[in-house]
Amino acid sequence: MNTEKVLQQAEALLTAWNLESTRPDPTRLDVVVRADNLRSATRALHESHWGYLSAITGLDLGTVSGQLEVLYHFCNGPAITTLRIRQPRDGKATVPSIADIIPPASFFERELQEMLGFLVTGLDISERLFLPDDWPEGVYPMRADFSLEQAAPVPGRQADELPDEGVVRGNTFVVPIGPQHPALKEPGHFEFVVDGEIVTGARMRLGYAHRGIEKAAEARNWNQNLYLFERVCGICSHTHAMAYAMGVEKLAQVEVPERAMAIRELVAGLERVHSHLLWLGVAAHEAGFDTLFMYSWRDRETVMTLLEQITGNRVNYSANVLGGVKCDIGLEQAKAVKDGLNYLEGRIRHYLEVVTTDTMFLNRTRGIGTISFDEAVEFGLLGPTARASGLVRDVRVEAPYGAYARFPVSAVTETNGDLEARFVVRLKELLVSCFTMRTIVDNLPEGPLSVRVPRKIPAGETISRLEAPRGELFYYIKSNGGETPARIHVRTPSLCNWVSVLEKAIGRQLADVPMLIAGMDPCFSCNDRMVTVARPGDRQTWSWERLREYGIEYYKR
Repeated sequence: MNTEKVLQQAEALLTAWNLESTRPDPTRLDVVVRADNLRSATRALHESHWGYLSAITGLDLGTVSGQLEVLYHFCNGPAITTLRIRQPRDGKATVPSIADIIPPASFFERELQEMLGFLVTGLDISERLFLPDDWPEGVYPMRADFSLEQAAPVPGRQADELPDEGVVRGNTFVVPIGPQHPALKEPGHFEFVVDGEIVTGARMRLGYAHRGIEKAAEARNWNQNLYLFERVCGICSHTHAMAYAMGVEKLAQVEVPERAMAIRELVAGLERVHSHLLWLGVAAHEAGFDTLFMYSWRDRETVMTLLEQITGNRVNYSANVLGGVKCDIGLEQAKAVKDGLNYLEGRIRHYLEVVTTDTMFLNRTRGIGTISFDEAVEFGLLGPTARASGLVRDVRVEAPYGAYARFPVSAVTETNGDLEARFVVRLKELLVSCFTMRTIVDNLPEGPLSVRVPRKIPAGETISRLEAPRGELFYYIKSNGGETPARIHVRTPSLCNWVSVLEKAIGRQLADVPMLIAGMDPCFSCNDRMVTVARPGDRQTWSWERLREYGIEYYKR
């Protein structure tokens, strides 16, 4: 792909609406537009099929500047076009919704409203997605001048208690799942309206993992943040640390040694095997196939042992440092990796046969939750969920980074788009990863493991995109030239894939819902990076009046 030509196409599409355009680096086009032109500019990119909306980033430029910014990032292979809107900080910063043009934008826009106080006009959803119900109005945790004292809970803002019986009308029920529920391994809240056994409506609520990582990063130096962002997710911790490190290295204009980049890719491959085997077990458990759950998690121990031999840790490996890696691959580790891969390849082929031939398991996966290619594009799907519908969304292939240019991988796709296809894609992807990792170990470049990165990172902003096990991971990093970042925004793949789950649940039996949720391999902790403050003993409750107000009528399509 000719990146320059692709960016020129975007620039030509946006000529009528931009105030000014710049090229921050050879892969990016930054275009300033007015808020009242956002929808037209978005439609121009969308209808010409120029890439996809990858993320929306909000920034508070501070009281001195007196401005807020919102950035709409569109990606097309390695090319990134950003639409930038500036609004006054005092008063109500307003932008129009683009969710009717690009459905996954609704989650990004709700985050923008709650965290920075933008008014998104035309967004047809009023309830909160991340913040609790008793969060005070007019307090936005990602504003530059936010303090914890501002977040005192508002008395009486909690909803009332949920009635013992869930009948709303006739045979129609509201079935709540979570946030604490034995079928969910992480806290998320779902409400499904069912008529008999058929789901007629669905909605979800996030924000139950209160960690405040993005805000905390602004008070820590660049090195400390490496370990903070590694803890966004325990299953893809290396990928988060790698995305952060690559962004900081780009701002610092340092070149990471080839040996370090190869080791990063090797650890990322092992992490992918770890993540997919963990997911296979959880998804099998949701289907009642506990034998597959136990066997896949037994084999997952092989990967965790390899990661421990290389990095010293089974989880949160801390393999990365700014400028490279801290662990090397010697002869002993190389032999262990190849022996482990030989064993795992046999097991993965066996699991691939099981998920495509076991009659009872196929009853839970074949033809369930089918997403067509066109729907995958409309929903903005990422990762294996997209590739199971024939949509190639893989940053390793579309925009190779690090050592992927030297040790490439091939994208695995299926066309059926159902749950079975998502199992097949992930397992075949593991076989590709095993081949690539063996190639890396046999051809590891010589050279140092790291280079020096300055304590103060030059002023500027950059975008770092990596292919996490669940799909594209997006990091926006801004520096003001000091020892701490001005803003870091993380968009994880789960946030993009939720739209498809809620859409595809409607019309299915309630018993299919756990498999639909598990099928996208969700990560709730990845989603919940924002600041929330709660009092001891607080709880979210409901009233009959609220159920009637937000119940059947709300869920109608």
